[in-house]
Amino acid sequence: MLQKIREGVGRWIAGVILGMIAIAFIFWGVDPSITGGVFAAKVNGEDVSLIDFERAYQAQQAQYQDLYRVEMSPDIQREMRLSALEGLIRNRALLQRVESEGYRISDDRLIEEVRLRPEFQVGGEFSLDLLRSRLITEGISEEFFLDLQREQIALLELQNGVARSVFITPTEFARYIQLYQQEREIAYTTFEADNFRDQVELDASEVLSYYESNLEQFYSEESVDFEYIEILRSDIATDIEVTDEILQSYYEDEQYRFETEEERRARHILINSPQDDPEAEARALEVLTRLESGEQFEVLAAEFSEDAGTSGQGGDLGWVSRGLLLGPFEDTLYDMELGEVQGPIKTNFGYHIIRFDEMRAGEVQSFDVLRDQLVVDYQNARAEEIFYNTANDLADRAFDAFDELEGVAADIGYPLQTFTGLTRTGSVSPFINSTQLIETAFSNELLEQRENSTLVEIESDHVMVLRVIEHHLPSQEPLEVVQSRIEEDLIQSLSSSLAEVAAENFLAQVEELLSQTALPQDNEEIANVTDQQADDITLSGEDPNGGMIARLALLATEQGGIWTEARWIERTDSTIPAEILGAAFSGQQEQDQPMSQKTFLIGGDHAVFTVFGLRAGNEDSLTLIEQEQLKNQLGQQMATYELTSYVGEVRQKATVRIPEAVIDPPLF
Repeated sequence: MLQKIREGVGRWIAGVILGMIAIAFIFWGVDPSITGGVFAAKVNGEDVSLIDFERAYQAQQAQYQDLYRVEMSPDIQREMRLSALEGLIRNRALLQRVESEGYRISDDRLIEEVRLRPEFQVGGEFSLDLLRSRLITEGISEEFFLDLQREQIALLELQNGVARSVFITPTEFARYIQLYQQEREIAYTTFEADNFRDQVELDASEVLSYYESNLEQFYSEESVDFEYIEILRSDIATDIEVTDEILQSYYEDEQYRFETEEERRARHILINSPQDDPEAEARALEVLTRLESGEQFEVLAAEFSEDAGTSGQGGDLGWVSRGLLLGPFEDTLYDMELGEVQGPIKTNFGYHIIRFDEMRAGEVQSFDVLRDQLVVDYQNARAEEIFYNTANDLADRAFDAFDELEGVAADIGYPLQTFTGLTRTGSVSPFINSTQLIETAFSNELLEQRENSTLVEIESDHVMVLRVIEHHLPSQEPLEVVQSRIEEDLIQSLSSSLAEVAAENFLAQVEELLSQTALPQDNEEIANVTDQQADDITLSGEDPNGGMIARLALLATEQGGIWTEARWIERTDSTIPAEILGAAFSGQQEQDQPMSQKTFLIGGDHAVFTVFGLRAGNEDSLTLIEQEQLKNQLGQQMATYELTSYVGEVRQKATVRIPEAVIDPPLF
């Protein structure tokens, strides 16, 4: 089968399968020929192997260490084991459902998808040698790899099938716009812990007491010093010389990459009608007749078009390329002659009359314009090939040398470098992704035998081999070493507590002041508007007690806070703290009352916010393109929900048996 992949012909479209469960080269299982008969769970009588479970569990452990860089408690370890096993159980149950529903992936489809995987390409072209090398490194047979990929593609087909079943009604979409585009009028005050530091009084006895009560926190981390040889593709690229002849040949081979798409500019007049409607179509035909009699398109668009986003601009949609508009609309536009008017064209929004105004043809950028970019692209493509060859050579030589790297470095012409103080949590590691490096450096082979490592992939373009030269065990750190750290931690904690007290006092003052403030009398009108989810509710604009907002700002300053004036905020606003935004939009505002709340901010700060009003989103304020984008967004969210529900239903119906020792392994 892999030979068939090599023999494929033609230019393959660049891209990756969206939603593929086996992302990049992370395999959820290993070759069953080495697992034996022990199982971690049975799903409808089918085994989930123990070695699959251990690999998934170890992957979660590595992710946890990368994020938090602390030792895991027994409770977290147990929760992580449950999570890893549950993922495998759901995956197995889904595969069984896929098989029962008859999903079949042909050899041709499998070959195509494997060839498209970027981790198996060199210079944009599929490399069978690279694929085989990666399989050997991971200890996976070719047959098992292809079976695994076939399963993952089938799962993707199942996922797409569920997604295609999603249907959005006009009512659902209108409700989504009202909520997603909703704005709330928010004022907030932040109480920064740093502003309360000068109120903290700390003496030596508190520091000593904390140290003695938390001795277990003050151990130096276990660490290793190691020597290493690294290969970076970026270093190789800069050393590759190019000539105009080489660049010209490369340009001709890659010319398709430098073509710009054709763009068209059009105007339209929309008569709204989600369903087929003879009356709406007749109105559109009437407008078309008036256009044919010589009336101005822009004038009729302003008078008749029901697309609120473009009618004020004479129906102008601006410049668009393929893929941005609705199918029938786009198909018609790209079949039209310049200056032509066509219609009515039916889409989900109604009946359109279209005029094709301008065109910008796609073109290929010239060699001279692209020369600098071609140099970089060619060097990168050539460097990738050299990188993989050199990396394989390094791996072979390090293996042969067994327990010394000085000779290896001399043979391949790379420097032998030294790094000191690598910990199990990577707390002082300069390497961007050091999980595999840490696992390797602290393996028994390197710690006890001082062997050379296998090839370690730091990133896709950065590899190394290493050998441990010193191993440092944890030791108790004396107070004088950690005193400044303890003092800073205590000051931060006490400052945050003082900030929280100030925030609580301010919140009480806000609630008291708002309760004494007269509110609009026409509450019935406000309630009706809210039920219709159309117009605005706003209370901050009414200040019958005179200066309520000013008094709130003064109270905030008196409590040591930083006041921010009320303004209308969208759900996607990035200018205010995310914690305030989330809490303000998750709270349920009473119809005739502002809502105030305290929230904790990352870093030990605190905040108090007040929501004075809300106004629902309105689809009439959006252009057709914006509406289509939001409809796609809603469709994706609904598809995710449907898929999650589907997976949950499959899992619930599965008969699962889990040996107790898998989740709670015995202590030896």
